[in-house]
Amino acid sequence: MAAHTAVEGESAWEDKRRRILDGAAAVFSSRGYSKGTTREIAAQLELSQPSIYHYVGSKADLLREIALQVDRDMTTALHDGLAAGSDPVTQLRAIVTRFTHAVIANHLTFAVYRSEQRWLEPAVAEEVQLHEREFVATVRGVVEKVQALRQLPDAPSSVLTFAILNMVSESHRWYQQDGSLDPASIADAYCKLIGLPPQD
Repeated sequence: MAAHTAVEGESAWEDKRRRILDGAAAVFSSRGYSKGTTREIAAQLELSQPSIYHYVGSKADLLREIALQVDRDMTTALHDGLAAGSDPVTQLRAIVTRFTHAVIANHLTFAVYRSEQRWLEPAVAEEVQLHEREFVATVRGVVEKVQALRQLPDAPSSVLTFAILNMVSESHRWYQQDGSLDPASIADAYCKLIGLPPQD
């Protein structure tokens, strides 16, 4: 019973942290990191400023955690995609699908990371950018395997990889949560656009 309570407490803590990070992302997205304040974030979430510091930390900590959340989202999408099957076509489709879901579900954190990363502490920026390069390199390897199966155009794999990933990562700019398209439909459209065969 004690272990179960600890897990529940952990989950509640993480839920509160995620809510605060989402609130920070909303403020930084609309006001910019340099103008947004922890006071505004607290007011938007109907929390006290000390609560922000208790659960996450300072304004710099908030931006760092937003960047690390994007890092985790990319890594999870990649790992889940690779684990979807041994066939590279299945893997690429799954990577595109899971990455699309991550970008849309957390569109504000992705938007803030893209627009405000210049404010990150150098060590954090280097860590996230290293993982981003590894992400791109791994996806490129999958793209090359799909090309070898003649399921993608005969073009430089680097161009195709950046085209695919930029297409997905820019979804945060235009996606409307109250629109008619859901993430699965958008991911399917992306897969059709790059010429991946339909799922069996």
